[in-house]
Order: sequence, then C-alpha cells, then structure tokens
Amino acid sequence: MTHLTKELQSCYEMAMKESEGHTEILVEIILGLLSKPSTLLRKLSGQVFTSFIGGVTSTGVKLLLDVLSTPETLTGATELFDNSLEDELEEDEGEDSSDDDEETEDAEDEEEAEEIGDDEMDVDDNEADEELNAALSAALGTTNKVNGNDDDEDSSEEELMNDDEMMALDDNLASIFRRRLKQSRAKETKETKLQISTFKCKVIDLLEILVKSRADLSVEMILPLLEVLRITRNETVHAKTLELLKKLAKSKDLPEPTDDLMGVLRKIHEDAARSRGKDGNIHSQLSIYIARIARKAGHEEEVIGVYAETMRKWIKNGKSMVKTGLFADWVNWCQSIRR
Repeated sequence: MTHLTKELQSCYEMAMKESEGHTEILVEIILGLLSKPSTLLRKLSGQVFTSFIGGVTSTGVKLLLDVLSTPETLTGATELFDNSLEDELEEDEGEDSSDDDEETEDAEDEEEAEEIGDDEMDVDDNEADEELNAALSAALGTTNKVNGNDDDEDSSEEELMNDDEMMALDDNLASIFRRRLKQSRAKETKETKLQISTFKCKVIDLLEILVKSRADLSVEMILPLLEVLRITRNETVHAKTLELLKKLAKSKDLPEPTDDLMGVLRKIHEDAARSRGKDGNIHSQLSIYIARIARKAGHEEEVIGVYAETMRKWIKNGKSMVKTGLFADWVNWCQSIRR
C-alpha cells in the first residue's frame, strides 16, 4: 500500500469515527497533489476540496496560508515539495495513462500555458552555451569545424606550452567554468521561483473557494494575505492575492464578530502605514469590511475609536504611508449608513 493510499485510508477511518484532524490530512494530501505540474490533478484537487469544504478548520486554512508565506527560494522549495509523495503520484499517473486522448491533450495545453517562461529560458541557455563554447575554443586554440580538412590536421603539429602559458590557460579555463556554474545556478533559481509561484497560484485558487462559501474563516485570512503582498516578489502571486482580498472585502456574507475584531482592524491600519502604494486601496476596502461586521453586532463605536487612533498617528508621523483615501472612504461609508 502506498504512502498516499495509507493517508487516505487513515483519513477515512478518522472521519468514520468522527475524529478531529481528518480534514487537515485531506488538505495536506491536496497540497501534495497541487505540487505536481498536472492540470488534471489540479482539477481533481479542487473538486475534492469543494466536497469537504464545510469541514475545513482554522488549522486547515493555516496549512494553505503557510504555503503562501514560504520564501520563493531554493530553501523554500525544499520546504514545499515532498519528493517521496511526488514519486508516488508519478506512479499513480502512470497507472492512469489509458485516459481519454482528448482530455490528455487539453491538459497538456493548459500545462504549457502555466509554464510561462520555459521557452525563453531554453533560448537563453542555448545562447549561453554557444558563448562559453566559443570562449573555451579560443582558450584552447581550437575551432568547431563543420567541414574538417584532414590534410590540415595531418600537416599541423602540436606545439608544447611553457609553464607560464599553462598557468594562463588554467586561469582562463577556471574563469570560463565559473561563468558556466554561475549561469547554471541562475537557471536553477529561476526555475525554482517559477515552480513555487505556480504552486502558490493554485493554493490561492483553493482559498478563493473558501472565501465564497466559508465567511466564518475569512477574517483570519486577512492578515496573512496582507503579509503575502509584502513578501512575494512574483507579480502573478501578488496580483492573485490582491484580487482574492478584494473579493473577500466585497463579500455580502458577513461572519459573526470575534473578540479580536478590532485588533485585526488596527493591524490592517498598521500595514497600511508601511504600504508602498502598489496595493491600491485594499487596506481601506478591508477596513470597511471589518466595519460592516462590527456594525452587524452594533459595535460602531469601537470602529470609530480605531479610525480616530489611526488618524492621530497619521497626523503626528509625516512618514506614515497611510493614504488619505482610507479616511475619505470611511467618511463616505458612514454617510451611507446614517440613520
């Protein structure tokens, strides 16, 4: 029995016994599926996730958010991708190789669309190889002949190098191979960043499903997602995260207020104070979302207090990045709800 099968079996047994933690196991399995570069597995993951979304807990949400906060580096890739699980999934895919040809072709087309930049990397690598081969040939005093001439080879004699020439050649070759190693590492880093960003985009798609159907989990997603906006260096991940937050802020289904609701509002304003402007007015939108939740429970006075506190800090600190729109939007919203 494979590792994946054992986890599924364990999850099923826990569900039958109504034990806690079975949905977290399912979330982990889904993350394992999403880590594979397969559109079919991505679709399957979304369907499975939707089927048990009512049982997703805060712990399960944290598992998804932890992926988004992982550094987009080689170290981050080691944390994210489980090679043993990948090997099992490859075996499972091999068993399903008899799937409909048309479905396979569609999946391959979508996979190609996801792997943006691969062709460009191949072109860059070919150019780099040609450049280094030319440098190597020049250092060795040889050329890459397409149409060789045996008479020329027979008539030439190998010249022996002295010590100084050998040392110069060694230094030249070392420099050439250092350049090749540097380019190889650059390529690996670029591919790793692409792999991580693609994985993160898939996870954001799952979070969007949560936002649409589980309003009770939305508030706890806000601050981690704002952190993603700050730390990610990938434009696609940034754009998808920003769009997810906008959808969350516009949600008409409001959860019940929690004890720390005003704490979340204060941290949204603190994040706005160090925002560099590329996130638009998302902090204002999220603040109004929190205000709507508070108003639902009759806690408007608390919201007014937080906004007043933020304005005092903004007036006293000329370096604060809080936009005036934060306050203008608040006043306009207050105007719209006046009795």
